[in-house]
Amino acid sequence: MPKHRVIPLALAAAAFASTAQALAETPPPPADAAALARTVAGDPEARRPLAKLRSALCLVVAAEDEAFARTVAERIVDNARAAGIRMRQEGCSANALVNFTDDARTQLQGVREDGRKLFRRMSEKEIDAALAARDPAYVFQAVEWTPRLGEGDAFVGVAGSGDNWTKERSYLRTPEDLVTTMVVVDSKAVAGFSPVQLADYVTLRLLAPTGEVAADHPAAPRTILSLFAAPQTAPTEMTPFDRTYLRTLYKMPRTAFAEEVLNEVARVAAK
Repeated sequence: MPKHRVIPLALAAAAFASTAQALAETPPPPADAAALARTVAGDPEARRPLAKLRSALCLVVAAEDEAFARTVAERIVDNARAAGIRMRQEGCSANALVNFTDDARTQLQGVREDGRKLFRRMSEKEIDAALAARDPAYVFQAVEWTPRLGEGDAFVGVAGSGDNWTKERSYLRTPEDLVTTMVVVDSKAVAGFSPVQLADYVTLRLLAPTGEVAADHPAAPRTILSLFAAPQTAPTEMTPFDRTYLRTLYKMPRTAFAEEVLNEVARVAAK
């Protein structure tokens, strides 16, 4: 049985309520591949771990058209499995929500104006930043540091400890876990796209730190993240580069810095 649930839009809100080895040095990746990797990842801080799911995936997809929602959910699950992401058992409590809804921005802002919490574990500043993104897709991700007690994290604030940032035991390598994640897409903007395109776009936005790729980016046709920015030239599905990014993110040690993950993405993609 697939480890996900599909629910109608009206029920969406109710439904969603080993230390790694030090990384070996590798030759610098090609400049174009490295630049695309940084863009796909949303230009993250170099010496900060990239967030990924802490626990197995439990997915909910909500849309008025249940057949469409089911197709999208199954594709996302297939993509996640291909990237090595674990799945929860049937009946699990959702940690990932995809919602296709009319006039998404107005609905999201209405929730806030009513005084309800839009997304738990995110600050109001983080929510503001998510809502300020170019519509029609809005991404909300709650990220938490997971201290590795006894493995270096106890030294936070000790003068000079930052000098050893390259060491695996450095407190700067405290993993950042993606606890809950949500993508809300304005359903009026999806006409003309296939369920595969939409599911593949949402997969990357939902399961990894990502940034939308602009239409004028020279590598826009190489990533599904250009879907809404450059619909005429966007890929018909997740590209090999996209899959390399997602798979590498979940394969690399939880303590790997962004620069290490993205260098590895570029190296593998350039083969």
